[in-house]
Parts: sequence; C-alpha cells; structure tokens
Amino acid sequence: MGIFEEGKTDCVKELLKPAERVLKEGLDIGVESFSRREKLWLQIEENYDRYLDGECGEFLRDLDMHFRGKFEGALAILAWSFQQNGETYLPASRRYRDRELEALERVLRYNVFEIYSKEDIMKKIMHRDNNVLGLLREYYHGVDRWIDDALNDPSIKLPLRQFLKTKWDSYRGKINAAIAEATVRFDWFRDFLTMAGEETQAVERTYQRRLEAKDREIEELRRQMEEMHMNFEREKEELRRRLETAKEAEISRLIQEKEEMKRQFEEERQRLIEEISRMKDEEARRMLEAELDRMQREMLASIEVMEAEIRRRELELKEKEMELRKRELELKEKEDEVSKRIKEVMSLAGKVEKGSRFVRLDEARMLEMNFVGRIRSKFRDEVKLLGRTFKVESVEERKTFDKSSYTGKLSERDLKNVPDNRLVEVKLREKKLLGKKEEITVRALFYGRPERYAEVGFDTDPLELADINALLVDARDEAKNGRIVLLVASPTGFEKRIANYVNSGDFHRNFISENVSLALLDLESGELIYNPHDEYAKAFEPMLRLERDEELLAKVKDFLEEKILKRGYVRLEEALEHFAEETVKRAFRELSKEKGYITKFVEGVGYVLVKEGFL
Repeated sequence: MGIFEEGKTDCVKELLKPAERVLKEGLDIGVESFSRREKLWLQIEENYDRYLDGECGEFLRDLDMHFRGKFEGALAILAWSFQQNGETYLPASRRYRDRELEALERVLRYNVFEIYSKEDIMKKIMHRDNNVLGLLREYYHGVDRWIDDALNDPSIKLPLRQFLKTKWDSYRGKINAAIAEATVRFDWFRDFLTMAGEETQAVERTYQRRLEAKDREIEELRRQMEEMHMNFEREKEELRRRLETAKEAEISRLIQEKEEMKRQFEEERQRLIEEISRMKDEEARRMLEAELDRMQREMLASIEVMEAEIRRRELELKEKEMELRKRELELKEKEDEVSKRIKEVMSLAGKVEKGSRFVRLDEARMLEMNFVGRIRSKFRDEVKLLGRTFKVESVEERKTFDKSSYTGKLSERDLKNVPDNRLVEVKLREKKLLGKKEEITVRALFYGRPERYAEVGFDTDPLELADINALLVDARDEAKNGRIVLLVASPTGFEKRIANYVNSGDFHRNFISENVSLALLDLESGELIYNPHDEYAKAFEPMLRLERDEELLAKVKDFLEEKILKRGYVRLEEALEHFAEETVKRAFRELSKEKGYITKFVEGVGYVLVKEGFL
C-alpha cells in the first residue's frame, strides 16, 4: 500500500452512524429505553466487526485508531448506561470491567467544557456556579492524575484509551487556562481550591442535605413507579398464564381484563405525573418523566404483544375446535366400521371358539420359558405327594418340535422366539423302608402350535380335544410300568369340550384307572382343569396354580366392563394403553366365563371382548 493511500472514508462514516448517535448523547443515553440501547449496541458491535474485517479498506495507523476509538467509546457509553440503570446485559458486562467504565464516567462528567469557551468558564467562576466550581476543585485535587494513570493502564482497551485521551485533552486545555486566569483575577479562588472555609462547608452541608432530600424524593417516586411496573407485570403474566389454558368462551373476559389493566396503569401514571410536576428540580423532573415515558412505552409494547397473543389464541382455539370436530367424525366413522366388522364376524361365527384367543410369538415363548422354569424349580431332591415322600430320581428337558425347517425363512431372533414345545420329564420314586415303592413319571409339556407362530407370528385358537386325545393315547401306551401324570400347559387355553370330557366318568374309567392322570393349565387365564376324582392330578395343583393380583384384576375388569356397557365391545389395544397384556387377557377370559362375554380375534380389528347379543 502506498504511503498516502487510505480506505474508503464514506464507508466508515456509514458504519459509524449508530456510534456517532451514542457519542452525541454521551451519558444522557441512559434515559433511552433498554430495547433502544440494546438495538444500538447490536448495530455498533456488528459495524465494528465489519470495520475490523476490512470492509472499508485499510487506513493509516492514527486514523485507524481514531475510528476504532469511536466504536469503542460508543460501546463503553452504552455499557455504562446498562450498569448505571441496574440492568443486566451480559454482552456489555463481559466486554468492560468496572475500572474502564469508571474512567469513562470521570472523563465524560467534564463534557460541559465542550460547550463552554474559556470566557464562559470565567463567567461561571465569577458567579460562583457550584457545578463548574465543583468540577474544577475535583480536577485540582487529583482527577487529572487519576485519569492520566487510567490512560496509561494497559488493562484498559487501547482504542478506548485513545477515545478518552482525545476527549480529556479537549477539556484539560480549557480547564488549565481557566484555573490559571481565575487564580490571578479572583483572590478567593485559590483558597477555594486549596481549602474549604466554614462558609463553604456550611453551604455544602446545606446543599448536601437538600441533595439527600431530593434523592429520597426521587427514590420514593422511583419506588412507586417500580411498584406500578411490577403490578403491571404480575397482572400481565397472570393474564398470559390464563390465556394459555383459556377456552373460547373465556377469551372475551380476558380481553376485558386486559383493558382494565391498561386503564389502571394509565390512572397510576397520571397520578405520578402530577407528583413529578410539583418537583422544583427541573433536571430531576425531566429524568423521572423520561423514565415514566419509557415505562409507558414498554407497557404499550407489552399490551400490543398481549393483544397479538390473544388473537393468536383465538385463532388456535378455532382451529383446534375444527380439528376436534374433524377427529370426532373420523373416530365415529372408525368406530362404526369396527362395530360393523365385529357384527359381521359374530354373525358368521356365532360362539365358535376358534379365534377366541390372541397370543403373539414372543409372548408364547416367554410363557414357555416361565412354565419350564417353574416346573424344574418344584422338583429338586424330593417332593411331598399324597401324604408320602418321593425322591426325584431324574429330571430331563427336551424339545418336541423341530424348528430346522424354518431356518433361513425367519431371522435368527424370530427363530429363537418360536416355541419348542418343551417337555420336562421327572422320574419319582417313593421313599419307604418296606413294601413296594411306587414310581411316578411326571410329563410336564408346554403345548402350542409352533408352526403358526413361525408362519403368521401369533395364534388365536384354543387347543382342541383331538390334540389332548393324541397326548393321552401316547401316555396310556407308556403307563404299563407305573403311573404317568401328564401336565399340559397351553398358551391359548382349551376348548370347552375338553373340560367336559376330563370331568366325565368315561375319562375316569379309560385313563385314571389305567394309571394315567391329566392336568391342563391355561397359561393365559390361570385356569386349571383336572378330574375331581383324580387324586394324583389334584396333588399337583399347588405346583401349577398361577399367582394372581386380585385387586389389579378387578380394576382391569371394571375398565373393560365400562367400555362394553358403553358400546358393546372393547379392543385389546385400548386396554393395553393402561394395563399389562397378561392381566388384560386374563380379565378377558374371566369376564367371558362370569358374564357370558365372547372373546374373538377379528381380522382388521384385533382381539376383542364382545357383549353377547351385540348383533
């Protein structure tokens, strides 16, 4: 770059406009609203960054420092205003330390000398103007040295020191010239500077008392203004809180309360205006009026925001009402379709038990593991049966279903979830010293339809009589050398014909007398089925009976019946939103037995509990 080349000055002037606005007002910027000063801060900070990024080109060092000093000075004045007004503004408090703002305040307190010539200052001294005399005495007693120290303090930003030095040099020349001439012209002036006489002290004490009284008056008015502002904010927040939960009918009442709040604020403001107008101190009066005007602007801005929120809430409520009506119609159509589908299925199937259960793949696998684990835990070293003691000779567990045909068709996870129809076979031998020792073989079998779980992922049908007959035939053929107790656990339960058959005399004659005992466990409902005359099957009841939470079960039943009384049916998915699936399905089964309700799996609807006569 050539020695006389410079950047674009017009560009810098444009960037400096917000900063010049602040520098022109100086410390008086504090009476501006917080939002206005925050906006100026953001504008100046952005423009300063643009300047530092070289948007206007490069300048000679002195000129560059001059421009940077103006940016830094404007930001420091705004930071001072936030601190002076007790306002929290983190960007400012992070950028400037207290010593920097104190230096700024001490220098700019002398800004009166910007508008006074030396002759003006001499007139003020001659008329003993307290403000000018006070500044001169303060200057004489060390302010000049304090400011010089600050200008040499490396902890204060260099551009800010440049700004303060430029200002201070413009004041100091006038001050030094005025003090020199006043010392020659006025005999009393040197004494005034070096010591305070009794008269001056008395005047100062009186003046101090007046200042304190004025400060108390100002503080009281500020307190009242702050109290008015806080009341307004509390009422505004309460109104906003209620607005968020308001129904459409309440909106008009909230609008009336908003208007009442606005009226009360205006009345309080007028009262404060009258009190402020009676103050004799014109400067304090102007300051308080400015603060009150600022509060009014902020209040009106808050009212506008609140009115916009009320309008927004009105629109939201109308949209929500339309959406709710739309959803009600959609739900009504869906419920009608579900009812229609259930009625069609019920009219075709009547009370046929097929499709009356619904057990998923993973649920069946969990029931199997729980059953096998419970059986194995019951047969340890020995067991008590029929008042006798039996030694556990052996416990063997094996799979009765081969899943290999589904390898490659199912994922590894799903294949592991397909039940194995596991069989736990236990050999028991009676413990006694004399006589023949009875031997019992316990065959505890989890019996489902693994192929259905593998192919469709669930099963909806109870075991049929033919399934149990096949197991009984095998057991009777093997019961030649001792009694066989067959314990069959089904995840989907058993059709009603099975219970009737097991309780019949034919069953007792054909199987129990032939050394075969049978106990059937419905893993979903917990129901246990066996011939009441079979003492062996009855002896195993404590080992098979499922634990139940009767209080929770009653609560689920109440929920289901409430739905059924309302519309004639209830879907499993509805109840699963509130209760565990195992408990809900057990409640389905018990209500089916107690109230004659019908359980059914309906394609496209799911597993349902239906009131008899729903058609």
